[in-house]
Amino acid sequence: MKVVVTGASGKTGQIVVRKLLENSVDVRPVVRSEASKAKLKAAVPAVDPANVEVVECFEKASLVECFEKASHLVLLTSSMPKLVVSSLFGVVWGKLMGKKGVRPSFYFAEGQEPERVDWIGQREQIDAAKAAGIDHVILISSMGGTDVDHFLNTMGNGRILLWKRKAEKYLMASGLKYTIIHPGGLLPHPGPKRESCEGGKRELVVGVDDEHLNADDRTIPREDLAEVTVQCLTCDLCVNTSFDL
Repeated sequence: MKVVVTGASGKTGQIVVRKLLENSVDVRPVVRSEASKAKLKAAVPAVDPANVEVVECFEKASLVECFEKASHLVLLTSSMPKLVVSSLFGVVWGKLMGKKGVRPSFYFAEGQEPERVDWIGQREQIDAAKAAGIDHVILISSMGGTDVDHFLNTMGNGRILLWKRKAEKYLMASGLKYTIIHPGGLLPHPGPKRESCEGGKRELVVGVDDEHLNADDRTIPREDLAEVTVQCLTCDLCVNTSFDL
């Protein structure tokens, strides 16, 4: 087994890479900049910097070469909304005035919009995986894709979950073996409740079609998501499945 991990410098990607190394799996992390490469090395000291591929633009032509001779792709790239700090004043004022549902505003940096990252970028990775002869793609997406009006779709007007779902459907139609995981809210969130974020402590619940979207606790520690992701690499029952976690 040789596993390529894209989005390897992200919070979940770092844990996936660490777990693969701990299990003596041949892993090739892929990041988008030298700064991300340094970030990954700082978080996972066992990483060999010479084995980390820096691909500035996730397009098929630039990815095929670094995907060659790999058997699996763990696809963890995702657009990240940025907070409009000034909007926090409106949130605070709204709370003081007793208003409900007042939320901060967000935006996406140029070139980092969901359409570009979560649809076009993921589509290019899927095409590159197929061209390079990769056998199995594990795509980490998100819960909420069945709800057009989900709050995540409104962030920066990016419609992120809709673009993610489009990439999922593209993968399912690609002819590649696939596993699609829709995690709930990823822990740790910023805030004081960090003691509940440790992996291996919670009962994990699996569902489909957002059936747990309105559960009292639909969050999951990143450590647990990474563990499930790694186990899916060798689980025949996970091939050609899509599930919420």
